[in-house]
Amino acid sequence: MIEIKHLKDCREHIDLVIDWLWKEWGNDKNYGNYQSIVEHSLNKDNLPQTFIAFIDGEPVGTVGLWRCDLISRQDLYPWLACLFVLPKYRGRGIGIELQNFLIQYAESLGYKELFLYTVLNGYYEKIGWEYMGDGFTPKGEKERIYKISTSIML
Repeated sequence: MIEIKHLKDCREHIDLVIDWLWKEWGNDKNYGNYQSIVEHSLNKDNLPQTFIAFIDGEPVGTVGLWRCDLISRQDLYPWLACLFVLPKYRGRGIGIELQNFLIQYAESLGYKELFLYTVLNGYYEKIGWEYMGDGFTPKGEKERIYKISTSIML
């Protein structure tokens, strides 16, 4: 059974989550970026928020609810950001559980839509996300932008 907790309630895993995110998406110059986002996501009354998934007490994945994930599209918010599941736990539905949790959480905060961006093509469409166009990273890389209504359950 998957249990999902707010990172504020399990602070002992802060460094682990930072390392997961940085190793998955970071480079040798931006560890501080991931550290700052995670450390500033411990206030349940504001964005960003970070959540962590557990199986039998072992941390296996994380997801964030962020105010801004793709700088070129600051008109869109909030964002499902940094969905990550440890490789040995992939294919077990943990990513979908984290998405469902975050969609419900965003809805409980009054948000009607949720956005994400990714280079993946085909994954998010299968589970209800709607491709809405492309955006660009500060490095000029093109990314696919998706949205979902918070009233939809995957």
